[in-house]
Amino acid sequence: MNRTALLVLALVAADAAAAQTSWPLRPGAGEIGFVARRFGVPTATGQFQRYEGVVALDFRRPERSRIRIRIETGSLRTGTALVDDFIKGESMLDSARHPFASFVSEEVTRTGERSLAIQGRLTIRSITHQVTATAVAGDDPGAAERGGRLQFQAGAAFSRAAFDIGRDVNIVDDQVEIAIKGRLSR
Repeated sequence: MNRTALLVLALVAADAAAAQTSWPLRPGAGEIGFVARRFGVPTATGQFQRYEGVVALDFRRPERSRIRIRIETGSLRTGTALVDDFIKGESMLDSARHPFASFVSEEVTRTGERSLAIQGRLTIRSITHQVTATAVAGDDPGAAERGGRLQFQAGAAFSRAAFDIGRDVNIVDDQVEIAIKGRLSR
């Protein structure tokens, strides 16, 4: 490859790196939780204590953004040991055989000045389906990119039946909401 081609390639790579800001997603800087409802009334809520991920955002060119999250399903806490054990048990998350759930973005589009629609693959119990999450930045994305911190909230919903979660459980509705909030920082 000649020197001009290498220079052009280096400039393109530098532009991509400069436009996209990456933050690690880790416990202590936020929370990943769920809400299950029955007839619209919350009946179970909980949070996962162990998770990891990387959020790479480019608000100017959101199609270049990437999000990866991996959650340890056995780290769920609802505040009641009996409920924890039931949800982590074989008929629900089956944490013993499926210790991780994950989300990997495939397409990110900007829906507003501070909001994104994130389409991706959600995997629970080794079953994968497409879901769309919404995310809203609590801070100005431009300032966050320069300062290295970004406060946010994100959410999505999924069907328990689609992931073979608690097919015989009728104490909660089929739709479960996932809520993620926190502050990303380097």
